[in-house]
Amino acid sequence: MKAVLLIDFGSTYTKLTAADIDNEVILGTAKAFTTISTDINEGLENALKDLEKQIGKIHYTARYACSSAAGGLRMAAVGLVPDLTAEAAKRAALSAGAKVL
Repeated sequence: MKAVLLIDFGSTYTKLTAADIDNEVILGTAKAFTTISTDINEGLENALKDLEKQIGKIHYTARYACSSAAGGLRMAAVGLVPDLTAEAAKRAALSAGAKVL
């Protein structure tokens, strides 16, 4: 089993997903309030404790984190041809999980 931990630091919740990428299985999920007033690691530790209650203690081969706080990814695009630049930026933003406005 090759377990990875996926972390999303959100504005309200820190969300975790443990996955076995060898067998393509989600092992468990958990969330805890994001603790921005002190240290975001506190929210992460709280979510990890909840996850460990569900699936036990696991050694993760990798941890990947992102942030959806403040509405997620924001980006700007600069290019010479407006239509091509806009299309390329839209595709890049959508594939990264951003909202396109």
